[in-house]
Amino acid sequence: MDLLQDVVNLLFPDSCAGCFGDVGQNEKPICYSCRTSLPAIVSRPVGNHAPLEKKFLGLLPLLHCLAFLKFQKGGITQRLLHALKYQNQPDVGEILGRLFAEELKFNGLTTRFDYILPIPLHSSKLKKRGYNQAMAIARGMAEGLESEANDQILIRARATETQTKKGKLERILNVGEVFALDPEHKNLLHGKQILLVDDVITTGSTMEACARLLIQEPVAGLSVATLAIA
Repeated sequence: MDLLQDVVNLLFPDSCAGCFGDVGQNEKPICYSCRTSLPAIVSRPVGNHAPLEKKFLGLLPLLHCLAFLKFQKGGITQRLLHALKYQNQPDVGEILGRLFAEELKFNGLTTRFDYILPIPLHSSKLKKRGYNQAMAIARGMAEGLESEANDQILIRARATETQTKKGKLERILNVGEVFALDPEHKNLLHGKQILLVDDVITTGSTMEACARLLIQEPVAGLSVATLAIA
């Protein structure tokens, strides 16, 4: 499926990233049909997503644990994430971030976040990809939630091996002492409501490592959000 999507996007660059069908100029890169058929899992009223909350239960004092899309192998969520991460389409992340924000507001989210922080990429991977997919999502969410996306506070101090094929213990060990707070910007956290965002969560080890740094600061509250949950 990934190879087919790559070929379609190469031959038809204006095709929808979700269904590969035609997409108008005003709806690129996700057609309106796909936008309205996304497998959204936001509850009404907004509450913590139970499977996501369970990953951090007893580990982190979180205000909200928010998830937007259900992830199924071969499904539309996987196709959109593939386009976002591997096909140079950061606008997919921005659109999905805005849709996530709209879904949260529609379902009654009242918390105002001062800063939305993406899980950071190491500089080498950022240079190779050209953008941080989590920051694209954060920008979209910030626009929809009238907040500010900031990728200067939380930084990745060193690169790690890919997490894709690792088990939970391996993932935890792989992200140990990887992240840091930028000393010139961490004072922005003081007394603020913070939302930490990633594209997809499996074990939650990366999110937990970043969250542990943030809660050491005098933040008013910390929440986490993921575009998709596996």
